[in-house]
Amino acid sequence: MTTTLTTATDLEARAAWSIIAEPSDAIAGAFTQTLGHAAALTAITSGRTTLIRALTELQGIGDRTADEAANRWLPRLTKSYLTDALATAKNNSITLIDPNTIPGLRDLGENAPHAIWARGDLTNLTRPNTDRLALTGARAATSYGENVAHEFASDLAARDIIIVSGAAYGIDGSAHRAALAAGGTTIAWLAGGIDRPYPIGHSNLIDRIAANGVVASELAPGSAPTRWRFLGRNRLIAATSAATVIVEAGWRSGSLNTAGHVTTLGRTLGAVPGPITSAASAGCHRLIREYDAQIVTSATDAYELLGR
Repeated sequence: MTTTLTTATDLEARAAWSIIAEPSDAIAGAFTQTLGHAAALTAITSGRTTLIRALTELQGIGDRTADEAANRWLPRLTKSYLTDALATAKNNSITLIDPNTIPGLRDLGENAPHAIWARGDLTNLTRPNTDRLALTGARAATSYGENVAHEFASDLAARDIIIVSGAAYGIDGSAHRAALAAGGTTIAWLAGGIDRPYPIGHSNLIDRIAANGVVASELAPGSAPTRWRFLGRNRLIAATSAATVIVEAGWRSGSLNTAGHVTTLGRTLGAVPGPITSAASAGCHRLIREYDAQIVTSATDAYELLGR
């Protein structure tokens, strides 16, 4: 694998690829990691023929796969695609970051993000993973789940643990608010550009997180959240945390997708048990039974998942 220095050219090329390719596009990951982001950008801007040739030179990428990749990427290549994103970033105090400087993201391999766009105190992104724990779960949370998330986040934040989550309604929102109320730090990973807070009902919360922690995304400013981008965002929550605790989740909750990334990365997974009659806890019970998630019943249990 070829690595490149974090020069302005490389960083801007990374920004461009964060627009050209969707999150978790493994072909884009292999292409940019092999050639380097700047050279890969040169290949795609040189036209379809040059791009196809460069792709097929990579081991394991055949003509059909290369053609499909070109079909995905080339329509996103416009003259203003990067200029507009950088201008929006500047106007919204958003910083462009090389993801290799953020502990944990390199572990995603070819599924690692090309660039990170962030707002807030960026030193919180470079702290060791053992300083970060993810608390996430159902959007349609019960009062039980929200109270547990609030209690855990408040206690952990008071111990100088950074709370990582996704700014969604329900468990995520409770965890972020509790960390802030405790005077702690929290990181919110968004599934769209951070100049477009989502959900819109959490706009004020997201601003507070940026003022006291970090709001980050792999998607360039102006990008809208989509279902697949939410699923892609989950791997960033898992990768940038030493441990993840699922507080409440339904049987088919998207939180199980996050749990899958946690186990794939070899991180520690915890789940909070709930009433056996509660559909909102069925996913947590499934994680305990099928994913070997550790049972977490207190903030101290969660703290110990960090190996402290």
